Amino acid sequence: MNEPDWYCAEVIPRLIDVEVLRETDQVLAFRPPVPGFGTEHVIVVPKPHVRSLLELDPALGAHLLAIVQEVAANATAEHGGCQVLTSVGDEQHNRHLHVHVAAGAGVARFVRR
Repeated sequence: MNEPDWYCAEVIPRLIDVEVLRETDQVLAFRPPVPGFGTEHVIVVPKPHVRSLLELDPALGAHLLAIVQEVAANATAEHGGCQVLTSVGDEQHNRHLHVHVAAGAGVARFVRR
């Protein structure tokens, strides 16, 4: 099955210009070229292809989560808080695990009743 993977096809090999915030041999954290979920939007991906959170090796997961923590701490220090989100299954629009860290105007808010 030919599934969309913008991260492997364009981002990780740097075929498009992204603002890199943090990079290790296994993980890349960057601001996407088109704004997304908030005024602050960072995407964190494993560099090796991992289809979704459900297929993530725990050792790589620990490293990925450490980078997500760093990015979230920076967003929280700057904006007072942030959201961390990933999707799986039919909710996942790109078949490469990616974690969104979003803050500021434009993030989803829970509806209070």
